[in-house]
Amino acid sequence: MRLSSPRIVQDNGYRIYLIWLLALVLSVLVVGWAGFEYGRGQAGGDELALLHESSSKQAYMEKLEAEKTRLREQVAALERSSQIDREATKLVREELKTYQDERMKLEQELAFLRGIVSNSVEKEGLFIQGFALEPAGGDRKYKYRFTVSQALKSAGTAKGWIYVGLDGTESGETKQLSLKEITDDKTEKLKMRFKHFQDVAGEITLPDGFQPRNVIVEIKPTTKKLSPVKKHFVWLVTG
Repeated sequence: MRLSSPRIVQDNGYRIYLIWLLALVLSVLVVGWAGFEYGRGQAGGDELALLHESSSKQAYMEKLEAEKTRLREQVAALERSSQIDREATKLVREELKTYQDERMKLEQELAFLRGIVSNSVEKEGLFIQGFALEPAGGDRKYKYRFTVSQALKSAGTAKGWIYVGLDGTESGETKQLSLKEITDDKTEKLKMRFKHFQDVAGEITLPDGFQPRNVIVEIKPTTKKLSPVKKHFVWLVTG
């Protein structure tokens, strides 16, 4: 009489518990991230507050890294099992990707805050950082985003206007387009008002026949102690 090898079987109760546990972990992280974003939107205070925020980001990143390691070990354990719960494994992998995406965002935020602190030591004034372009899903439509900040030594609220435009060629000739000419709602300029930094984002549509070369971002502050800033960014679409 032959004896069959014992098989590892995961009952439904374990699977339900695993999925519930993963959902709970994700919920906690999402709530924590939402709280962080809200705090970022309410940015204010002095350099000490930003340094504290930077330290908090670093600690949160370390927690994400530990959770990512735990999830990887869990995936490996599930794959070694003779009875793999496909649905549970899929959920774990999705959780792992979520942690990786959040870590990337945190690294970008941390680098940005460190840049503000560093700029405050070197010089005062307005800065344009993190410019990016990506497809908007429509014909010749694109999304842009960037951040405007001021050095910490510049106390008070920065006020003024932000102008976005393009330079390129049309029918072989050089041409510049204002924001009003490349937005569906004919926006002429964007309002600027912030204490330490302001995220700016929008959507543009390229006219037929126009070939862009650069995006022009110009800031004209109404705050007297701040000087105008103008930067050219090479037209480079990512994503």
